[in-house]
Amino acid sequence: MITTFSSAGHEVSLTVNWLKSRPALLAILTEADSVEPDLDFEAFRRSFNDYGATFVWPSRTEAGRASLVWRLMQQMVADIANGIDSDRIGINYASSFTRKTNLNDAWRDFTEQILQPMFDYLTEHVAAESSILYVLERYVRRVEWFDREGLYERAMADTRKTEDVYDEHLRSFLFGEGINMPFSQARSASGESDVLSSLDSDDPLVCEVKVFDAISRKKREIASGFNQAIQYALDYGKQVAYLVVINLSGRALSFVVDDEVKTWPPHLTVSGVRVYLVSVRALPTPSASQQGKASPVVVTVEDLVNPDSPEED
Repeated sequence: MITTFSSAGHEVSLTVNWLKSRPALLAILTEADSVEPDLDFEAFRRSFNDYGATFVWPSRTEAGRASLVWRLMQQMVADIANGIDSDRIGINYASSFTRKTNLNDAWRDFTEQILQPMFDYLTEHVAAESSILYVLERYVRRVEWFDREGLYERAMADTRKTEDVYDEHLRSFLFGEGINMPFSQARSASGESDVLSSLDSDDPLVCEVKVFDAISRKKREIASGFNQAIQYALDYGKQVAYLVVINLSGRALSFVVDDEVKTWPPHLTVSGVRVYLVSVRALPTPSASQQGKASPVVVTVEDLVNPDSPEED
């Protein structure tokens, strides 16, 4: 918005390279590509050479618009790589878009009206994803601080329905937080998802629930939930999913995954789907001063992607 037209190409190059280094943002833009796959990018690009013509977006959705902008910015970088001077980028794309004769004003108009929609789209999606993680963090605290004993008693009353108890509790909590939930499991091509909300919207939430107790429900259960979450996400065209692990083992779960930025919760991307791994300490335990030293249960990438990998203590 504030750069001069002579620096436009340089700034676009920096931005494109930065976005390509951020897997989470790149996943959002990759998903946007699939919303309107038949958009004619070349016609869109050529429209900026039609001086005096009224510009009309060819896309019907915000995702389609973001996809076009992302491809346009990458085309600018390709233009520079092919020998076009950086200062020509601002002239080539912005001067025909607007009637303003001042090139700096023309670039500012172009940035605001053409490029900014992609950044607005990213901001909205990052905010939505952060909101889900915030709600799930509150759920972890709700169980660990307030509901652990009561839930455990209900779960142990009929061990065949242990997972159902926690699944229902999570549904109820999310509904109370304003996330609309179906009251029956939603069916996709891969089966029935434990939690799949907002099916009537363009942006459903995919969330799988699994119980881990290190006895009858081991790492294989976590791997099963991880792979199911990926399949459900792919079925619904999503690139983000959530796996909530109800930990009844009494030992901490440590996910050793490829997470360059050490934030909560850890996540792993497989087949273009980023799965957040949310662990809930759900086993009632004595106070910390009365507990012995317990080594964590380490869950590796191999454990997650290969349900048949050997179990370890």
